[in-house]
Amino acid sequence: MDYRGKRIIITGGSTGIGLEMARELSRRGARLGLIARTPEALEAAAAICREAGGEAHWASADVTDAAALGDALAALVDTLGGLDGIVANSGYCHPGNFHDISIEDGARQLDTNLKGCVHTVRLALPRLLEHGGFVAITSSPAGNAAIYGFSLYGATKAALNSLAHALHHEYADRGIRIHLLLPPDSDTPGYAKETLLYPPETKAILSGGALLQPDHVAMRFVDGIARGQRQIAVGFETHLLLRMIRHTPWLWEWYSRRQIRRARRG
Repeated sequence: MDYRGKRIIITGGSTGIGLEMARELSRRGARLGLIARTPEALEAAAAICREAGGEAHWASADVTDAAALGDALAALVDTLGGLDGIVANSGYCHPGNFHDISIEDGARQLDTNLKGCVHTVRLALPRLLEHGGFVAITSSPAGNAAIYGFSLYGATKAALNSLAHALHHEYADRGIRIHLLLPPDSDTPGYAKETLLYPPETKAILSGGALLQPDHVAMRFVDGIARGQRQIAVGFETHLLLRMIRHTPWLWEWYSRRQIRRARRG
């Protein structure tokens, strides 16, 4: 797909991988709409996109508020003159032992990761059905593999995996391409915050893993969408984990249990 002139909206587009996707799409000539909660961060992100050579507009909204999100999407679609793609990228992770996660933090993960994505895709699809386009959903390898400390976060991402697969069956013959994005651990502000909350067992399981730069991850996602890949996983370790879970799940169970025992002994 040639991105030149394509009208694309990204939620969570003011920071991290969302911002880097916006920057990369701008380099390729896309016309962008960015949605996030903080106006100052959105304005700064839009300026970055314009410096990269693209057209960028923004609207502030919380994806958990369907009415506000609908108003923001409608305003951006009107400004862009239509919609060719939506990237449902907003997310929130609060790791920890399940019984230690507060009801409020649990609800925020459910609302942001699942309801926020559902709201985004549901509100965008009628526009995309007018002439076709794509939906990209940012999930996580934690939605495929059970990772200690990510019980609730992983459950929300597993739901997004199921949603993406179901949407493919519903809309593939209606001109809508569905892409599932699986980012690795990436050097983003959100990642820096979540690692502070890791239980010792989570640190032991994830120790030694590579930390990729968000611009590299974003470029791979943008390339994969252009090529029509249904599932776009980035990084050797992500691919290895997915193959392990699919073909030898007992190996992941053995490794996890070993690291948990080591962490508790240590």
